[in-house]
Amino acid sequence: MRLRHIEVFQAVMETGSMSGAGRLLHLTQSAVSRVIAHAEGQLGYPLFKRVAGKLVPTTEGLVLFEASAGLFERLESLRQTAHNLKSGLSGQLRVAAIPAICHQFLPDVVAAYHKAYPEVSCEIRTLHKRQIAQALLSREADIGFDFFGTHHPGVEPVPLMRGRLFVMAPSSFGARRKPTMAPLAEIPLIGLVGDDPIATSLAQLGTQLGFQPQVRIRVQTSQMAEELVARKLGWSVVDFLTARKLQPARVKVIDLHPEIECPLNAFFAKNNAPAVQARSFLEIVQAQLKKLK
Repeated sequence: MRLRHIEVFQAVMETGSMSGAGRLLHLTQSAVSRVIAHAEGQLGYPLFKRVAGKLVPTTEGLVLFEASAGLFERLESLRQTAHNLKSGLSGQLRVAAIPAICHQFLPDVVAAYHKAYPEVSCEIRTLHKRQIAQALLSREADIGFDFFGTHHPGVEPVPLMRGRLFVMAPSSFGARRKPTMAPLAEIPLIGLVGDDPIATSLAQLGTQLGFQPQVRIRVQTSQMAEELVARKLGWSVVDFLTARKLQPARVKVIDLHPEIECPLNAFFAKNNAPAVQARSFLEIVQAQLKKLK
């Protein structure tokens, strides 16, 4: 049986008549009859018979109906997927991003995306760098966001914006924009643990600042670092997205001299073509980033 045979056959079985199948498939009754007759000719046995004026499936027809039901459901799913890929107006989008991007930037992006594509359901996962690559490769995420690049051979980065790092200091620390970092030597550094890419940059700070920072507390997220800095337990370094959201009454943002770059990237799995939902989400991200420049 061809796929067209199965589609028409299922419609006749569901509606109980040739005319009902025609209405369901937007075909004429004669067109439905021709498809069924052709299927029966290919198979070599009848699928239906007339009993007291009613269309009744044969034993063979009943067996084929049960066997083809699952295939028909998969066909409908395939049709819906194809439609979603074309329109991008429905379906599901799964996003993975590190905490700083999830908390400080993505809420505005998701709001704009939901307004443009209200029928797309979004799933946002807050993950760390290594977990993002795993989520993309296992197809648990369609698109990922992180600072800096990746060395994973199965992940493709898409450069978005070249930002920079900033010092986050207690509110009582000097002026908001201070050209020298020397006073930071007097208070401890709140460092970062795990595979956070900013943690690697912190290792270079000693050379750039002219002193070796003393690390007494290490945390995993810039949100936790902000809370500790606000309590005057030390200073830390944050990305440009986090820096622009900080409240001056709680902590002070200070320029780093010399600057340390903090590039923002999107990521896709190399072997999987990006879904239309992910591509449209990336467009919204790029539009939101233009507002920051």
